[in-house]
Amino acid sequence: MEIPDWVSGFFDDGFEETFRRLGKYDTTDQDIDDLLRLVHIPPGARILDVPCGWGRHAGVLDALGYSVVGVDVSEHQVRRARELWPQISFHETDMRTPPEGPFDAVINLWTSFGSLPTRSEDLCALGAWRKVLRAGGPLIMELTTVENAKATNRIVTASSGRKSVVINGVREDATFDWVRGLSVNTYTRGDWSRTCVTRLYTRSELHDMLQSAGFRDITTYGGFDGAPITDDRRTVLVAR
Repeated sequence: MEIPDWVSGFFDDGFEETFRRLGKYDTTDQDIDDLLRLVHIPPGARILDVPCGWGRHAGVLDALGYSVVGVDVSEHQVRRARELWPQISFHETDMRTPPEGPFDAVINLWTSFGSLPTRSEDLCALGAWRKVLRAGGPLIMELTTVENAKATNRIVTASSGRKSVVINGVREDATFDWVRGLSVNTYTRGDWSRTCVTRLYTRSELHDMLQSAGFRDITTYGGFDGAPITDDRRTVLVAR
C-alpha cells in the first residue's frame, strides 16, 4: 500500500517537541474525559487507537482501565509509544490494515484522517475500521473540516486560503486548496522544518463516506464536549 512521501520525514525526533510547543497536547486528559462522557464506553473495553502517534491518547485510556491497541505507520512514533507505555500493544502498520478485532470502539483523533494518497484509500481505511468493530460499536473521529478551515484562516478566496502564525517559537505556514480539498502545513522550529499534507472534507462528505463504509447512526458535534456544530470549531463524529 502506498504511503505518502511526507510521512516518514514528518514524524521524526523533532515532531513531538514541535507540537508540544504549539500546545497541541495540553488538553489531552480533558479531551479523553469529555469523549468518555459523550460516548459511553464501558471500563475494560477494547479500543483501537488509529493512528496512535506516540500514544498520548492510548496512555490516558490505559490508565483509566481500558484495553488499548495502537496502530501507526511511523516507525519512530511506534518506538516512542512503546518506550512510554510498554504495557500497551502498539503495531507499526498502515491504518488500512488494523489488527484483528473485534474492538468495542475505534478512535481516530486530531485530524488523523485524510493523510492517505487518495479519497478512495481514505474510504478504504473507514471500511477496515468498520470490519474490526463489534456490532453497534462506535467510531469516534475528531478533525478539521473544510468549513472549519475556511472559518479560521486569515486569507480566504473562492479557490484557496492561507495563514502564517508564530507560537512559542514555532512558525506555521498553511495553504489551502479548496478545489482539491488539500491542506499543506509547514512547521518550522529552528533548524527543524517539516511539511504535511492533509485532505480535508466537508461535514456532508464525511457523513456520506461513513455511510458508504457501512456505518449508521452518525452524529456530529462541535467538540468532545458535545457542543452544537459551529464552523469555528473542529468536528467530532460518532458513527456506529
